[in-house]
Amino acid sequence: MFFTAIALCACVDDYVNRGNEALRIGDFDRAVTNFSKALDEQPANRDARYGLALSYYAIAEDREHLKSATTEMWERTVNEFRILSKVDSTDRIAPAYSTSLFYLARATLMKNGRANVISLLDQSIRLDSANYFSHNLKAILLGNMGRIEEAKKIFVFIVTKEPKFASAYLNLGNLYWAEGDVESAWDIWSMGHEAVPADVELARWTATAEDSLKALVSSGEL
Repeated sequence: MFFTAIALCACVDDYVNRGNEALRIGDFDRAVTNFSKALDEQPANRDARYGLALSYYAIAEDREHLKSATTEMWERTVNEFRILSKVDSTDRIAPAYSTSLFYLARATLMKNGRANVISLLDQSIRLDSANYFSHNLKAILLGNMGRIEEAKKIFVFIVTKEPKFASAYLNLGNLYWAEGDVESAWDIWSMGHEAVPADVELARWTATAEDSLKALVSSGEL
């Protein structure tokens, strides 16, 4: 029995080592195979769980860059991180887990624009409060739901914490623009344009708002 246990541990360690090597060189399918074999022997093996979660994350992220990631792929990745969180209570998994939840929320919305993904985004933010992509998407959804002031506060929070997050300036300016508050829209877009001068959309909307302000002044409305 003692020798069997030693042999089993050695076998699991071999699978984990092979999985890590495959993961390191980008051979993600082989990494999944080896980590899965290790988990067949020891389902609570933390290193194998971590490796498997990262492997699925890497596969889904690669597909994301190719615009071919699916909701199912991100669901599988999130599920692996969920299981991993039961055997690894450290913070090392939080950023990747948080990002996976963001991508799952986005993929879900692309599949069904009316889906309620706020809970996914809230979980993402709890895991990583600096995941401004999740904050930004949540604010967009709140704005679409008519919760404008909540959305504005989140966008302000983002640009305060991350002054070069162009999308937050654009989205916050859009809210003011939709309300007919051209001055505030210009203030936000011009602030964003100054912070991120290379962003084409911020430059375009700053110019548009500026033209509108000039027209309002000329007409005596401002």
